[in-house]
Formats: sequence, C-alpha cells, structure tokens
Amino acid sequence: MLDAASFLLDIPVGEIRRRKRVRVTTDDHRSTPGREAGIGGHLRRARLEKGYTLERLAELTGLSRSYLSNVERDVNSPTINTLRTIVDALGVSLSRLFREIDGERRVVTRPDQRVELTRAGVEGVTYTLLNPDPVGRLEMMLLEVAPGASSGDRPHTHAGEEVGLLLSGELDYWVDGVHYHLTPGDTVSFESTTPHRYHNPGAVPAVCVWSETPPGF
Repeated sequence: MLDAASFLLDIPVGEIRRRKRVRVTTDDHRSTPGREAGIGGHLRRARLEKGYTLERLAELTGLSRSYLSNVERDVNSPTINTLRTIVDALGVSLSRLFREIDGERRVVTRPDQRVELTRAGVEGVTYTLLNPDPVGRLEMMLLEVAPGASSGDRPHTHAGEEVGLLLSGELDYWVDGVHYHLTPGDTVSFESTTPHRYHNPGAVPAVCVWSETPPGF
C-alpha cells in the first residue's frame, strides 16, 4: 500500500535495505570553499547505501538532522573536519567521495538500483526511492500502504511540497483537517507545512507514485 510521503521529514530512525524489485515492484559548521561544495548528493547516496536515515546519521556524528539535511541539499557547505566526521560514520573515504564528484550523475536508475525503506515502529508502510541519489531537489518514491495501515493518528507537518498519484487501491487522506477519499487515478497535492495524514481503509494495498521537494530521505 502506498503512503504519501506525508511526513517523511519527521520520520524517526528507520531501516533501509537495498533489494531487487520484484515485478511489482561544538563542531564548526562554517562554509568552506573548494571542491567539497556541491557534494551533498554524493553524501546522500553513500548514506542510503549504508542503510541510514538522517536521524541515524545524526546520532552517529553528533550533528543535527537539519544540518545534515542542509549539507545533502548543498544549502550548507561543511568544513573538512565536519566532512571527515560524516564520511567516517558512513564508512567511506574522502578520496572515494571526490572521485564520485568527478564522475557522471546517474541519469537512469534501474529497478535493481532502487532503495527500499521502512519506518521504525510503523507496520505496513514501505517507501521505495525511484531516484535514490538525486543531486537536485526533487525526490520520487513508490509508496505502498497495507490494508489498515496509516501514518498515525496525529497529522504531520514539515517544510516542502508534495504531489501523489494513486495507482491502485484506495486511500483516505486528511489535509488541514479536511478528509479526501482517493481512488485510482486521483492526484493529491499540498504544501507540506499543512497538517496531513493518511490511512488505507481498503482490503488491498494502496500504491502511489509520490514526489516531494526537498527530499525527505
């Protein structure tokens, strides 16, 4: 079943695993000029390959989740010492990182290169990143919400904007307290700062294609 990427920015530490798709499927944060600028997308790719959420990386590095998110989106440029702290936690070397920066950006993501994520403490909701290493500001996912599964009783809010297309199943969505019942072919879009949550009332999984900006993972 598919859940709109409703609250991805609030997601607690979850687990991430890579799998082949079956046919359904007081640290110094001052900016430092130089080649480390613009490496955010590469750091994000390394984090996802390691199977870490932003929250988990924050725990390992002692850096805040918001700061790490800004680094990955190239809003903040880390110092060399901060960068080393991050790559050490990810188990990669600076030399590898810089080699990747000199390489080409991935244009096509094959099914076996997708990254599947589950949220700790939440049953029945799966997020599959369709572009797991975006350098840009847009993230696209396949969200599946099992029958009866939901994002929780409380609505979520975070910065950004979201758009979702329901492919199959049905989904109840609440945006700013207003209830919408989605059926295949329906599209929902809203500012992520608006309280939102969802629930699958049906007997089959709800599956959506979901996009959000900035990336939530």
